[in-house]
Amino acid sequence: MPSFTGEITALESPIDVMYLMHKVFMDHSIKTERLALHVVQGGELGELKEALDEWLKHILYHVDTEDVFLTGPLKEKALPDGRMVVKDNVAEHDQIRLEGEHVLNNFSRNTWQEATEISRDLILALDDQKHVELMDKVEDLQIAIERVLTEDDLKIRARKHLYRSVLALKVTEFDHFENEEASVLPLVKEQMSRNEQLECARKLLFQDSAAHSGWIYDFILNGLCESERILLQDLRKEIDARL
Repeated sequence: MPSFTGEITALESPIDVMYLMHKVFMDHSIKTERLALHVVQGGELGELKEALDEWLKHILYHVDTEDVFLTGPLKEKALPDGRMVVKDNVAEHDQIRLEGEHVLNNFSRNTWQEATEISRDLILALDDQKHVELMDKVEDLQIAIERVLTEDDLKIRARKHLYRSVLALKVTEFDHFENEEASVLPLVKEQMSRNEQLECARKLLFQDSAAHSGWIYDFILNGLCESERILLQDLRKEIDARL
């Protein structure tokens, strides 16, 4: 498995595009955390708001698409420790979607309305303690955002709380990506043909219903180093050749 921070040198299967996507998403999360720290130190909220909008827009589309085209077709598999690969992955997505939708609506009700549609009927109840912790962290972030944005006098305590909430959500996202790469991607490679993986990768990179379907692809491409861009561009050529 490629390192989260190291350069990705090859895509052995089409679904390995997830390594590139996760890397760019995590880089953006780190940037957002730094902007939140800048706010604690007295900086303005505008740039942080833009970064959070971008973060939530991408992660919500990503998990929504994964549930349909990545984990949706998979047959369930139990891990030695009793965890269920598909069920647990979808459950984590449901928590991100549920609370992330609230944050998205509060922060940017109109900005990303066309780019992101959340399927409310996909939101499921959870009973896993890890997922409950994720809900708590995202709720904490939502409360902190609302408090900071509505106060005339931005108190340092509110700014620190916002930073801690962003940090907690970033850590949770990192853990989710690590779990997904360790358990879900191997299952995809076992059960999906190359053509099926290419179609899944296409859905993750391009939103067919958007005015500009390549907004995800462009974001990922711009976040990669030159050699990684070539990997993504080569994958796109293979995807396009199937159309």
